[in-house]
Amino acid sequence: MSISDYISKLESVINSFPITVTYSLTIDRKTNDIALISGKIEFRNDAILDFKEFIEDTEHGVEKYKYAYNLRAGEDIIFRYDNAPDPRVRRLKTFPYHKHLKGGEIIESHQIELSDVLEEIERTYINDLA
Repeated sequence: MSISDYISKLESVINSFPITVTYSLTIDRKTNDIALISGKIEFRNDAILDFKEFIEDTEHGVEKYKYAYNLRAGEDIIFRYDNAPDPRVRRLKTFPYHKHLKGGEIIESHQIELSDVLEEIERTYINDLA
């Protein structure tokens, strides 16, 4: 899969969720094989998911090296998934993968995809935030 194919797949995933009202993507091509994708997805309850993915097209396909998915309602952070090597999460078995919760707690996670985050938002947060 090329970076262009990956971007098309992201747009397809975003459009497949009826909770999505609008979205924007910014593609910063560092080289032909490396890109930083950032985006903003607005939901029908006015919550917003800001996200970024740093990807590379390798001989094994597109690999995602860094990511962050940040759900917010206004200025209130609901959660954030990321894989930053935060020293506070070194104790977690899933390091560097983790999730920040609204109250400041940081819990274990796994490498996550945008579709996983959108499913969680649809299942857990859309009605609760409305």
